[in-house]
Amino acid sequence: GRCRSVCSDSIEDIVSHCQIFNSMDDLVKNIKQIFDKGFLGSSCLNIPEYQRGYEWSRKEVRLLLDDVKRFVETLSDDDNLKFYCLQHITLFKHGEDYNIVDGQQRITTFAIIISYYSESKIFKDKLRYSVSAREHTKAFLENEIFTGRFWNIENTEKPKHKDEYYIREVAHEIKSWDESTDWSNNERELFIQTLNNRVIFIVNCIKNGEEESIFSNINGAKAELDGADLMRAIQITHSTKEKFANLCTENRNEINEYRVRMGMELDDINSWCCRKDVNDFLALLTPLNAFDHSGFNATCFGINYLYRLMYDIHTNNKDAFNFRFFEYGIDVKKNGRQVDNWEMYEELKRIYGFVHDWFDNNEIFHLISYLRSNYGQKISFGDLYKIWQCSTDKPKFILALKKMTTIHILDTHKGNNGPEGSNDVDKKTLISKIQDISTDWYHDGMLSKLLILLDVIDCCESKNKLRIAIESFKKQKYEDYEHIGCQTPNDSDVNDRNKWIGYVQQLRNDKYKFNISPETLKKWDTALNSDENWGDVSQEIVGQLNLYGLNSIGNLVLLHETPNCSYRNASFNDKKGIIIDNFYKGEYSIRPHTLKTFATNVNKEWTLEDIKHSAEAIAKTIGNFLI
Repeated sequence: GRCRSVCSDSIEDIVSHCQIFNSMDDLVKNIKQIFDKGFLGSSCLNIPEYQRGYEWSRKEVRLLLDDVKRFVETLSDDDNLKFYCLQHITLFKHGEDYNIVDGQQRITTFAIIISYYSESKIFKDKLRYSVSAREHTKAFLENEIFTGRFWNIENTEKPKHKDEYYIREVAHEIKSWDESTDWSNNERELFIQTLNNRVIFIVNCIKNGEEESIFSNINGAKAELDGADLMRAIQITHSTKEKFANLCTENRNEINEYRVRMGMELDDINSWCCRKDVNDFLALLTPLNAFDHSGFNATCFGINYLYRLMYDIHTNNKDAFNFRFFEYGIDVKKNGRQVDNWEMYEELKRIYGFVHDWFDNNEIFHLISYLRSNYGQKISFGDLYKIWQCSTDKPKFILALKKMTTIHILDTHKGNNGPEGSNDVDKKTLISKIQDISTDWYHDGMLSKLLILLDVIDCCESKNKLRIAIESFKKQKYEDYEHIGCQTPNDSDVNDRNKWIGYVQQLRNDKYKFNISPETLKKWDTALNSDENWGDVSQEIVGQLNLYGLNSIGNLVLLHETPNCSYRNASFNDKKGIIIDNFYKGEYSIRPHTLKTFATNVNKEWTLEDIKHSAEAIAKTIGNFLI
């Protein structure tokens, strides 16, 4: 947020070779040193007219207090140089005083906090406002806050201006936070000492230049560091120090060499995560809007997907996904340590390792992509991770993914008015429905899931990745359901007497179970063999085609709408030629099941018998897959 904090193990993390605060008087100061006469002399800190009013919220100050308290909990007796850095402030020497070009919100907030917990006399006549309209702000701070009076009397007055409103809100929150905190032993006293001495600012004093231009450049060019940048800084500095905690300071070269290697490792991980195909897969594993208001930009830094997965694994659902969740590391081993940056770095590499395995394994990649694309609301990354943890090897994980796919396929089938029973019963019912070519799949919402599952099964068996974009694990807007044997035959087909005579003969076969009356079939047969009426009869048959197998799953495929429109009601042979030609030219993506259906059929016509064979083959393929 507006106040980005950085906890550091030593000042060397910011300025090399400096060992104590006193050697850095011109750069690093705690709040007392900023307002000390040794620095300001008779001068004061002035808030110029171009600065906006004070507007910190209760939430922001509570986050700061929580963060400093957590920092205090990490301190040990020998942490003499450890400090909490509250970003920088920029001062401009203006006459006898210093104008605060950047940092007035942080300075004011910390002055309020210090006034509540300890001495506040240091601020009297040292914090001013150059605008006469804000003199009341200075008066309220000096009369109510810096004296401590605000917290010692009952406050019923309404704020007289915007500054006072926010100052009151922050002051109330500080007291509320303090009184609700469960302090142990001397913890509160140590917290106050830390506020006074270990919370520091990097002070940047500017003496020359156009002040307002400097203000515009600083505030106009401000850009929040991305979560990936902050995580990198923590891991390279803090994680390494934890790893080499017992190493003598004389061997700092070894630490620095390891930091270089760690930086290269992080770069390699981020580079892999930024690959388009990998990035798409990682995006499937995370929830929609996973990075909103988080400070992590997954578009620019692919590694942020791994940080999100780490959060999903270790969150207690109380903490939001942002940098603060990771700031002190993650206690992966549950050893109760307050700071676990090295464990967090090892956890990042572990997550990278198994996600890499998921992506590289053809079956795992396709099954996870299918499940998350079609059942993402029911199957989270956490569910997949638990199964992975319980699986002793990859084959068992793959088997578990197939079982999960089976469960959701059969549940979807029940949701499409299928009869409910055990898995075995539901599976037999589904397979029977697929085999029955009188079933109308064209209007069944489950059709796309089954057709895409056929693509997944084909890719798993052939060890080829789906040639089309990962989004195509779901039916896309640019795709249509295409009838292999066309739903509306063209003029050539309509006038093909021999085709319709053969079609009636097929309809007469009991194995199709269409239950067409013998009288109707005889009527059609007689008319087709008559020179006078056969054209009228063929039109009647065409009008009934959808009842006789055309909406069977054996006669349906998913196809890009552009080539689909290009042949409309072309004959099967013409349609096959266009699809195969498009495939070799690479003009449109062709799904594996669609290509296989057209390319492996050597006939020039697509008959009712072909539809039945196709439906039976689909039933067998899906039946063998479902567990």
